[in-house]
Amino acid sequence: MKKFDALKWLCLLSLIGFIYCFVFDLGYFTLFLDTESNSSQSNSFLNIIIENLSDNGFVFDQYLSSQLKKLYALRIVFDLLAMVGVAFMFFKIKIGWTFYWIFQVAYVLSPYIFLDCDFQISWPYLSGIALIMFPLFNNMIHLVYVLLFMSQRTQLK
Repeated sequence: MKKFDALKWLCLLSLIGFIYCFVFDLGYFTLFLDTESNSSQSNSFLNIIIENLSDNGFVFDQYLSSQLKKLYALRIVFDLLAMVGVAFMFFKIKIGWTFYWIFQVAYVLSPYIFLDCDFQISWPYLSGIALIMFPLFNNMIHLVYVLLFMSQRTQLK
């Protein structure tokens, strides 16, 4: 019976997750690419996003649209570079770990840098449009994978 290799399974699961994130980010990038024609449809997904933002006191304008377009383009690049890190780790090359964790952390932090995020002394401590578009809980899975790969770091050459 073959020996269970946790690193290979983690790489496989991470690759599946990155393909999902890549498709998701590419979809949002194309959504924000032409906001005028997408928002003219009555039941478009963009209108749902605009309504969610307005319900939380934010205005969707041309500046926000361009920031979101840039953000999703950057996240696509982070997806691809983190997948390169996963491929290196699959072949047990140590530089893959560096690629992986840098671009995973950048993937999580980029919305809070590109979009408005305010730090407060009182609860909920963070506020802003970044938390509406990218809730903290949704980004935690990326940090969990960084910790999982950290546990397998000794297998890398």
